[in-house]
Amino acid sequence: MRNTFLELNSLTDGHYDFCYMGINCCSADYLLGVEKGADKVRELSFRYANADGTALPLKVYSPERGYILKDVTACDYGNVSASSLEELGRELEKVNLQTGCIPVFVGGDHSVTYELVKKVSDDYDSIVVVQFDAHSDYIDEYSEYPHGSVMKETSKLEKVERIIHFGIRGNLNCQPAIDQSRSEGNMVVPYYEIKDKLTEVLNSLAGKKVYITFDTDFMNPAIAPATNCPEPGGPFYEETLDYLKSIIEASGEIVGLDFVEYNPTCEGASVTGITIVNLIMECMHFIKSNTTS
Repeated sequence: MRNTFLELNSLTDGHYDFCYMGINCCSADYLLGVEKGADKVRELSFRYANADGTALPLKVYSPERGYILKDVTACDYGNVSASSLEELGRELEKVNLQTGCIPVFVGGDHSVTYELVKKVSDDYDSIVVVQFDAHSDYIDEYSEYPHGSVMKETSKLEKVERIIHFGIRGNLNCQPAIDQSRSEGNMVVPYYEIKDKLTEVLNSLAGKKVYITFDTDFMNPAIAPATNCPEPGGPFYEETLDYLKSIIEASGEIVGLDFVEYNPTCEGASVTGITIVNLIMECMHFIKSNTTS
């Protein structure tokens, strides 16, 4: 048994559509556990691996859509580990992302997204960051609360054209931060306004290169409780899939994804992790289908 996502081969020479990469980094002691997220997702993904021991083609089957990943090629890079965000930045500088291979980063608290977007955006003139999250993460206290300020810092990156805060909700938000984000040209879409604003969001992504950052607390804690800052309410699995599919299909090109804030030391780790495994597989399917259609 390979200790890799879906028992895929480790990164070797050749072209792949996707590369799974674990991010083992936690920016604060009170968030500890998130640095274990990538390996737990790998462990839980084994149930979906090919039963015959082969890596590719993937034989994940949906009764509604058939073999959803049969045309997808993917590998597992392994983990990038760091004890600080500064070290994470240095370690990512050593990573060689293949041209045309979409990185799927998994693990860490949300602060890691700044370094991930910085890394990915180097290869593009301009990208839009779509943030699936219950919180705006736009407060201006990066040195003290990097996971709560990460979108503010990310918006300062030269290649980032715009942030779309998608699905924010709950009482752990900050009005001045949200107002500031709007004033700086970003789009704020509270969860209860998604249906009214979805067409506007999708139209704004036409022809744009898009990076998706997905915070586990975007989802209803009934299906994803294992996160440090869960919020009551929010979308269930099918609704979440519909939003991801719509964003992917509307964009000109997905250039990277991350799945953060999964904490396997919290209660409900298995159901949350299995949900994330399936979200990753479905996103790979949506992206590949959108590319070849």
